[in-house]
Amino acid sequence: MSREAGWAPKLLPSRGGLVAGRASDQHFDHWAMAGSAESFSLLLKAGLCDRMGPLTNQEIEELDGFLLSDGGRENAMDVSGVDGFLCAVLSGPNVIMPSEWMRWVWDSAEGKQSPEFTSEKQAQRILDLLMRHANDIAVTLTQFPQYYEPLFLERDHKGRTVSIVDEWCCGYVKGIALDPPGWQPLIEAHPDWFEAIHLYGTESGWDRLKKLVEAYQDADTRHQAFVELIAPAARNIHAYWLALRAPARDTIADTRRPIHKMPVPGRNDPCPCGSGKKFKHCHGAPKLLH
Repeated sequence: MSREAGWAPKLLPSRGGLVAGRASDQHFDHWAMAGSAESFSLLLKAGLCDRMGPLTNQEIEELDGFLLSDGGRENAMDVSGVDGFLCAVLSGPNVIMPSEWMRWVWDSAEGKQSPEFTSEKQAQRILDLLMRHANDIAVTLTQFPQYYEPLFLERDHKGRTVSIVDEWCCGYVKGIALDPPGWQPLIEAHPDWFEAIHLYGTESGWDRLKKLVEAYQDADTRHQAFVELIAPAARNIHAYWLALRAPARDTIADTRRPIHKMPVPGRNDPCPCGSGKKFKHCHGAPKLLH
C-alpha cells in the first residue's frame, strides 16, 4: 500500500546489532557464511567499519528520506521494503552479493536504474547506512534471533495504532524472487511460514485479504493476528537455512524447531548483543515511536 493512500510513515524502533560496514563482495561473502563475532572483528581491524551498532531512528528516517526522494528513483523501495528485502536475502539458502541485491533496492521493478547522488559524500553516507542495516539484520538473525523484529510502518486508525506490513512483505517476496529454485523446497515444506508474507506481499494475496480480513467488522483484529505471524516466521525461516549452511559441529538436531526466547538479562547487565551498552540502553530500551 503506498503512502499516498494514507499510510503514515511512522517507524518502529530500530533493532540492536554488532557491526556496521563498508564491505566489498569478498568481505560480505566471508561475513555471510561465517556469521561470527570473529569475522566482524576482522572487518573492524581492517578499517572497513565506521562505527558499532544498528541505525538510530534518525538514521533510518534519513535513509528512508533518500529512498523516497528524486535521487532514490521512482521505483526505489522504501526503508520498510528494504528491511523485508534484506531479511529474505540474508535468510535464504544461497549467499547473494551486494553487487546483485543492491540494484533492486534502487529499482524494485527491473533492477536497472541507479540512484542519483548529489556528491561523493552523500553516496558514501547512503551506502554506509544501507550496509550497516544489512549487517544489523544479519547479526541479529544469526546470533540473537530472539530479538529480531521487522521494521514495519504504522498508522493511526480509529484511535488505534495499526501495523502496515505491505511494503515489508513485498520486499521479502522480492528477496525470494532472486533465488526461486533455492527457496521452493522450503515454501513447499512449510507453507504456513510464508502465509502472512504472501498475503500482504503478492497480488494474489491481496485478493485473499479482501475475503479473510477486509470483509469482516473486526478487520483490524484479524489483520493484527496475521501481522503477529510474520516475525516468528522470519526467525524460523532464517534458522532453517542457517542450520543447513552451518558446519556439522554447529548444526542442531531438529533444523525445523521453532525458536524460543531466551531469558531477558537485568536492566543494568551488559546487553548480550555485544554493543558494550547496558541492556536498558540497548535492546532493553523503551520502544518509543516518533
